[in-house]
Amino acid sequence: MNNRPNPDYQAILAEQGMPTTETQVRDEFNDIVRDNGIMTNTSRMSPIWKLITAIVTAPVMWLKDVLVNTVMRNLFLATSSGQFVDLFAWAVNLSRKEASAAAGFIRFVKSDAAREVTVPAGTVIQTERINGTIYRVLTVADVIIAPGVTSALIAVTADLVGSGHNLAPGYFRILPVAVDGIASAENEEDWLSSPGADVEEDSDLIDRVKNQYNLVGQYHIDAVYRGMIAGIAGLTTDRIFFEHDAPRGPGTANVYLLLDSGIASQPFITTVNDYVMTQGNHGHGDDVLCIAMPETLHDVRIVVHFFAGLNLTDEQIATLLSNVNNLVRCAFRENTDYDVQKTWPHSRFSMSRLGEELHAAYPEIESLEFNLGDIISGLDVPRLRTLILVPA
Repeated sequence: MNNRPNPDYQAILAEQGMPTTETQVRDEFNDIVRDNGIMTNTSRMSPIWKLITAIVTAPVMWLKDVLVNTVMRNLFLATSSGQFVDLFAWAVNLSRKEASAAAGFIRFVKSDAAREVTVPAGTVIQTERINGTIYRVLTVADVIIAPGVTSALIAVTADLVGSGHNLAPGYFRILPVAVDGIASAENEEDWLSSPGADVEEDSDLIDRVKNQYNLVGQYHIDAVYRGMIAGIAGLTTDRIFFEHDAPRGPGTANVYLLLDSGIASQPFITTVNDYVMTQGNHGHGDDVLCIAMPETLHDVRIVVHFFAGLNLTDEQIATLLSNVNNLVRCAFRENTDYDVQKTWPHSRFSMSRLGEELHAAYPEIESLEFNLGDIISGLDVPRLRTLILVPA
């Protein structure tokens, strides 16, 4: 999805005649010494000559590394990193987005509808362990669920900043400390009111800076809307898709938003639309509507064969299947805990690559049988309707 150039700066220097290896530096120095008659004893066995050669070679190599990896790489936006990207951003009136905590609502269900139940502030709802991590959200205030009301949506916020808490429905369902009168708690569809976000990565900030160069005239083209929407926590320029052709008449366009994990909830979409349209950030006569990315739902069934010689216990198999389950769900954008290919709009989701990633992550797996081939997407993102794992 990224065609950003990555030139070989060392090769460029070499093409211009600069010595870039220790051997080349020594040969260049030897030529200078010989041409000027500075020393006569240049034998490789001479301690003095070895010392002088090292004194000359080491600083040249250090300067070459600094020139290649610091100066030249950070002269250009495409290959810059760290504080240098921040400087490019400052030049176009942007700044790196800070990390933020996810916020949303969890449904608490009472064990007895006739009772009045108080859910205290700080009540923890957590996930099962996902790739070694347990995610937690906490209620933000005391909430009383009145008699006769069976359940209530209660505001929560993540205990830590970051995008890891942007999980799909059903992940938050464990009460580590029971609440008197509460039978269960779980995050439902549209539970996220504000997605969490990590500190903006260099690559995402570079994309926003690049996009900013299109805004000089402030004419309200795609780049303007992409720039303003990507400024909101939890969104990046490569996850914003436009539909033109006046879907609601002349001067209209749809903007589809895709989160890296979880689903862009209606409360979050409403917040983005309010920023773009209600707060007057749209162009004259423009009608821009932000919408969650359409989904296609898929039933995935995987038969998992483990190596028989390992003699895995039932508990070990259950743990492995749980890990496989979480990795596959990560690929379908339900969590962010694995470095795997993910579903994208306008792309091919490769089941064979998913199989390779499962084999690499869990060497206990001998073979995998998928019921589906590759998934081809248009202006939509493939999601899981069901995921069934069958141990063989």
